[in-house]
Amino acid sequence: MVNAMSLARRAGWNVIDQVMSALSNMLLMVFVAQALNDASGFGAFSMAFVVYGVAVAVAKAMVGQPLQMRHSADSPDAFRSAVRTSQGTAAWIGVVGGLICVAVAAYVGGPVGAAFFALAPCLPALVLQDSCRMAFFAAGRAEHAALIDFIRMVLQFGLLFGAIALGWTSVGVLTLTWGIAGLVSAAVGLYLLRAAPGLLSSGAWIREQKDITGYLIAEYILGLGAAQFGILMIAPLASAADVGAIRAVQTLLGPLNVLGTAALAFAVPELSRRAQMRAPARIKAMLAVSAAMGLVSSAYVVTLILLPDPVGQWLFRDSWQGAAPVLLPMGLNSIASSLGLGAAVTLYGMGLARKTFHLNILRAPVLLGLMAVGTIQMGAVGAALALAVVEALFLPFWLVTAIRSSRRHDRERDEAAHPAADPVGEPRS
Repeated sequence: MVNAMSLARRAGWNVIDQVMSALSNMLLMVFVAQALNDASGFGAFSMAFVVYGVAVAVAKAMVGQPLQMRHSADSPDAFRSAVRTSQGTAAWIGVVGGLICVAVAAYVGGPVGAAFFALAPCLPALVLQDSCRMAFFAAGRAEHAALIDFIRMVLQFGLLFGAIALGWTSVGVLTLTWGIAGLVSAAVGLYLLRAAPGLLSSGAWIREQKDITGYLIAEYILGLGAAQFGILMIAPLASAADVGAIRAVQTLLGPLNVLGTAALAFAVPELSRRAQMRAPARIKAMLAVSAAMGLVSSAYVVTLILLPDPVGQWLFRDSWQGAAPVLLPMGLNSIASSLGLGAAVTLYGMGLARKTFHLNILRAPVLLGLMAVGTIQMGAVGAALALAVVEALFLPFWLVTAIRSSRRHDRERDEAAHPAADPVGEPRS
C-alpha cells in the first residue's frame, strides 16, 4: 500500500509538472504575441523559441534520457556524480547553441537578430533548467521538477508583465525576460540536486553514452521530421486550409500529448529502477500503462467528438468547419498512439534505444507515403486517416518487440548468472 501510494504521488507530481510546463509555454506565446502586436516581431520570437526547443531536444537525447535509462537505480552518491557530468554536457549544448545564435543574429539582423542575440546568453541556463527536470524525474523527485517549473513560470510572467508595464516591448527584451527566469530556475534546480555541472568531465559522459545517444538523436530528428514534413506536405497537395484543420485538431488533442509526455517521464525511470523485474511483471506493467492511457484517450476523444458545433466555432472560428471532420481520424490516431505507450516505456526502460530507432525508421517512409496518397484523395481527412492507419499498423510491432525483448532480457540475465558447465562440471570460459 505504501509503495502504491508513493507511485501515485510521484505520478501526480509528474502530471502537475508537465501541465505547468506546457501551459507556461502556451501562455508565453499568447502574451508575447499580444505585447508585440507585430507579425514580424512575433515571428522572430517564435524562431527563437524553436531554437530553444531543438536545443532542449538534443539535451534530452544526450543527457536526460540516458540518465533516466541508466542511472535511475544508482546510489545517491553515484547518481549525484552522474548528474554532475551529464549537466556539464547539457551546459555545453547550451553554449554551442548560444554561439550559433550569435552568428545567426550577426548575419540576419533585424527583429530575428535581436531575438537571437537575447537568447544566446540565456540558452545554456534554459537547457540546464530542462535537464534538471529530467534529473529529478530520474531520481523519483518530480515534486522538485514542479517546484523549479513553478519558479520559472512566476518569474517569467512577472518579468514579462513588468517589461510591458514599463513600455519595454521590443522582441529582444521580451526574450530576455523568459531567459532570465530560466536562469534563476536552473540555479535553484542545481542547488536542490547538489550537483554543479562538471564542464571538464562532459567528454566522459559523451563517451559512456555514445552507444544510445546516436539512436536517440536520430530517432528525434526522424520522428519530428516525418510528422512535420507530412503536415507541411498537405498545403501543396491540397490547401493551406487543410493544414489549419489538422493544426486545430492537434490543439484540441494537446492535453493527451501532455499526459503522454508525463507518462514517459514517469514510467521510464520507474522501470529502469527495477532492473531485476522479470518478464511477466514487466509485460504486466506494459499492458497496464497502455490500458490506462488508452482508456483516458478514448474518453477524451469521445468527449471532443460530442463537442457542440457552436463551441468549436467559438474556439477556431472558420477553421472549425474543416476541423470537425478531421476530429475522428485524428482521435483514433491519438488512441492508437496511447495504446503503444506501454511498449515504448518498456523498451526505453531497458535502455533499448536501438530497437525503438529501428521501428521509427521503418515507420517514417510508410507515414509519408500514405499521407501523400490520403491528402491527394481526401484532403485533410485523408491525411488524418493515414496518420491513424500508420499508428494502428505499427502498434503490434511495438508490442511484440517489447514482449520479445523482455523475455530475451530474462534469458540473458539467467545465462550470465548460471553459465553453462563443461562435462567435468567446470564452468565454460
